[in-house]
Amino acid sequence: MWRVSDCVKGDYIEKWIMNSNRFLLSGFAALAVLLLAPAARAESSVNQAFQTATGAVNPGIRSHVVSIYGTGSPDAIEKWYIIFYDPSIPSHGRAVLVENNQIVKTYAANGGVVYREELSFDPARMTPEGPALAAAQGYAAKHNISYDSVRALLKQSSTNRPFRWRIELMSANASRGYVYVNALDSSVAGYAPAGSTETTSVTTTTTTEHHGNVESDANDFGDDVKRTFLGIGGDLQEFFTGERTVDKQ
Repeated sequence: MWRVSDCVKGDYIEKWIMNSNRFLLSGFAALAVLLLAPAARAESSVNQAFQTATGAVNPGIRSHVVSIYGTGSPDAIEKWYIIFYDPSIPSHGRAVLVENNQIVKTYAANGGVVYREELSFDPARMTPEGPALAAAQGYAAKHNISYDSVRALLKQSSTNRPFRWRIELMSANASRGYVYVNALDSSVAGYAPAGSTETTSVTTTTTTEHHGNVESDANDFGDDVKRTFLGIGGDLQEFFTGERTVDKQ
């Protein structure tokens, strides 16, 4: 026999099921946000900047990157200077400045260096800067190095040297040294004090990609920095001030 109480009970059960479904859906949505948020934060700004920069160069040179240089905070790079190998330019380098995923300027990289095609690299080898920055932070914390900004460089300095990020630790616009980070696994490979070609070997690796003498890699570090950072420094000065003196002395 049908009773009113049965109807009330049925409505209650139906509402309970609906509310439970809403709760489950909300839970799944919250879980998805939590799971996806770290992935979004881990997304590499260097990859985004590179994709943006390719719109400013001819398709034929997009796969020949000479160097990738970025400036920013210890946690994130804010500006990227990407140089492509371009034989149509006397220096063989075309630079693209990218900020906030927008092309700010494209210009010939006239830093007193003639870039070599054999030292350009395929962008497929490019690795996210986040792990390299984190590795540099870990090294700095362990060795009590205080810094407030970074200059990150990814380039192939020699065909027989490991492919590494070089993170320059900066404090009040003064260098506190360079941390070498292996590009493949983000392990710290070595450290070079500011103004010195000597290094302190931090870790060793055994993989084919990473095998290399950190000491010998740093022996010509001063010359490499002079060629690379002096040229880019001239470009930076020219871009911001309209003058160029740092690499003309």
